[in-house]
Amino acid sequence: MKLFSMEIVYFSALIDTKNANMSRNYFPFFVIILILTLSSCKTTKPVRPMEQYDDFFEEKTSILNIPIRIDAKELQYSLNQQMDGLLYEDDNIKDDNLMVKASKKEDIELEIDSQLVKYKVPLALWIKYDAGITNVQAEGAIALDFKTAFTIQNNWELETTTEIVSFDWIQKPKVKLIGVSLPIGFIADLILNNSKSTITKAIDEQVKANLDLPKVIGDAWKQMHDPLLISPEYNAWLTVNPTDIGMTPLRLDDDKITSTVVVQSKPRVMIGQKPAAQDPFELPDFEYRRDTNEDFEINIQSEITYEEAERIGKMNLVGETFSSGKRAVTIQDLNMYGKGNKLIVSTKMTGSYNGEIYMEGKPVYNAQKNTIDIKDLDFTLDTRNFLYKSASWLLKSTIKNKVQENLDFLLDANMNDLKDQMAKQLENYPITKGITLKGELADLAIQNAYLAQEGIKVFLSISGKLNVDVTGLN
Repeated sequence: MKLFSMEIVYFSALIDTKNANMSRNYFPFFVIILILTLSSCKTTKPVRPMEQYDDFFEEKTSILNIPIRIDAKELQYSLNQQMDGLLYEDDNIKDDNLMVKASKKEDIELEIDSQLVKYKVPLALWIKYDAGITNVQAEGAIALDFKTAFTIQNNWELETTTEIVSFDWIQKPKVKLIGVSLPIGFIADLILNNSKSTITKAIDEQVKANLDLPKVIGDAWKQMHDPLLISPEYNAWLTVNPTDIGMTPLRLDDDKITSTVVVQSKPRVMIGQKPAAQDPFELPDFEYRRDTNEDFEINIQSEITYEEAERIGKMNLVGETFSSGKRAVTIQDLNMYGKGNKLIVSTKMTGSYNGEIYMEGKPVYNAQKNTIDIKDLDFTLDTRNFLYKSASWLLKSTIKNKVQENLDFLLDANMNDLKDQMAKQLENYPITKGITLKGELADLAIQNAYLAQEGIKVFLSISGKLNVDVTGLN
């Protein structure tokens, strides 16, 4: 092109210094030089396709149902461990002529009845009574029946209300002193009144401590914002990305306290570098959700970054040599990007041809293989035209098929591995101490694939069952 510039200057000077007749004599020669110069400037490489993306896909919201089951026996064991020994004491004999000590006699028994948890608390009694002429002592035993109802506040605090339902004397207290009888009815009233302010309060505190919903839900809410490595081999990271959370009313059946946590989310699986942990949104206020079941079906947006796709593609293709007769090329580099709904694969080669060639294909869902294939991968039109003129032998080589095979392998392997890894994680995934997520992955199906600026977005549908077991409350 420098020669072209010099010729223009040269002939401009001739036109300025000579007459018109002389300029006409030089004009044919100028045209020849101009044509030859422009011809020498013609490109000798295929044109790189323009990079562009059509963000027309819509990210779907998923509903994740997580049933929670709390074994009533665990709660009963925990209550017995923490409510032991002396439960209350009245040591002032002057106000009512009585001193009473109440200690747990036997284990607390717990049962579930409709929407209530009921407790039977056996108490051993020691009594000192001012009979006027002397103080007398007696021992006895009484069983108190309690019931507890549950409500959940806006801040996820569990509020319990425990009441005394009835009582039964196991052993009525008696004194051996002739002529002295204990006021049994008054003693029973005294015990019941003391239990309202002591034992009922203790039960409420222990139940609330053992069923610490703000901590359980809060910890789970935070963890759902942290990336979880589900496939080390392919660097696949899962983030749940919750947008809302609620809970069905607590139910009491089959010796279980049950409920279902309902999470609305936009789960994503990114294949590549570990994504940065998102700052969790503030835990939403508690709201009741309608009853549901253990089944779940969620839509996941999986993202394979172009960088990661290139890394795996290079691992299988860079260094590969393709030959035809005496001519051969070796792949030195590989790059990928999007052009509308087409994936562009740029392959840099050295050898009999030095430069880049471009292929394009559309990522589509293959229902038979349940994978994403790059459909109709072929040379771009400009690349094909260039190769016809300059390196037609490359059109007959196996390079296109080799690239096609490796791209299909990349996506197929990731999806199968993702399913296996997620199924393994769901078998027994600890959320926090004593709380474990357990589930079964029934199916993982690919819905569709799109090209975005960040990478290849693959939409998956996952179905199965989930539940949360709460154990070791003590």
